[in-house]
Amino acid sequence: MLDVTNRDETPTRPIDSIKIGNRHRHDLGNVGPLAASIADVGLLHPIVIRPDNILIAGARRLAACKQLGWTNIPVTTVNLDQIVRGEFAENAHRKDFLPSEIDAIRRALEPVERAAAKERQREHGGTAPGKHSRKVSTSDAGQTRDKVGAFAGVSGRQVKKIADVVDAAKADPGKYGKLKEDMDQTGRVDGVFRKLKVLRQAEAIRNEPPPLPNRGPYRVIVVDPAWPYYLRRYDPSNRGACEYPLMSVEEICVLPVSSLAHEDCILWLWTTNLHLPNAFKVLDAWGFEYKTMLTWAKNHIGTGDWLRGQTEHVLMAVRGKPTVYLTNQTTLLMTPGGKHSEKPAEFFTMVEKLCPAPRYAYLFARRSPGEKWDNHGDEVMKAWDKAAE
Repeated sequence: MLDVTNRDETPTRPIDSIKIGNRHRHDLGNVGPLAASIADVGLLHPIVIRPDNILIAGARRLAACKQLGWTNIPVTTVNLDQIVRGEFAENAHRKDFLPSEIDAIRRALEPVERAAAKERQREHGGTAPGKHSRKVSTSDAGQTRDKVGAFAGVSGRQVKKIADVVDAAKADPGKYGKLKEDMDQTGRVDGVFRKLKVLRQAEAIRNEPPPLPNRGPYRVIVVDPAWPYYLRRYDPSNRGACEYPLMSVEEICVLPVSSLAHEDCILWLWTTNLHLPNAFKVLDAWGFEYKTMLTWAKNHIGTGDWLRGQTEHVLMAVRGKPTVYLTNQTTLLMTPGGKHSEKPAEFFTMVEKLCPAPRYAYLFARRSPGEKWDNHGDEVMKAWDKAAE
């Protein structure tokens, strides 16, 4: 029960005597317009303090009156054991709390609710009710979240998401601290919480025991097939002549890629403008679902019959439900070209950031992208035979 004194007239206190304790609201916003309103019509609502002059509610009004140069301010004195209750009740329907402020209030209320629940339980027969006693459930964290959420205008589930983000930021500020900052700056909880889940999933995947070399199953596979180029193949003036054995589309389709793939796998299939239609046939044959396409724009012009080639494409396809950590990766890769059929290092760096895996597979490799990759090169058919054993 709140004990409110001096109901008939509003007393005042010297502004300098008001003490601001450990507040959960840190961002008061722009108090200038509030100060102008108070100067125009007066202070319509006194600030709320405890008998010892500690502020319970009205920090923005207090700041506005200080800005106006007031020396005294109207107050309502309230005996309130938990300052957090008064602050929350006073402000819940005014300036929105930051998500992290909502979590701070939840943390302050949980032990109070827990103690109150135990007291109710004690009054109704203790923790082990007898045959005729009424069982009273204790207030758990979920019930507290629901109460806090009701005040803040969000669901208890939303309060739980906020708590998860704040806990992660406290446990590892370097890895998750920015998520908390983004949540407070934007006020968006769901998107930040999804990023937290993806980051945790990615970390768990990267910490998995790696697959056996050249055997799989791999969570991420890059394939750069030896697409057939029979047009002007034997023309000595053909500058685009291949340096490696070619395969027919039918031969590529029957390669046992699916036997190397994890049940939740991301496949990157390199193709050229000419073989773009065939690339979709290959994805179907291997049991992968197309999602999007990355285009590599080179700094030099190649050969061609209809247009000179300056781009290559890589199709991103999936099977199952793989994890992707999307930040600023786009569908365009602009980087210089290398040797014939050699793919840029920037592509493999992007794949590692976007697609978490303990190890990666690169099939038809011209060179090794790094220590995290198992590679199949010119002896590719022998490697397939070994993988299919």
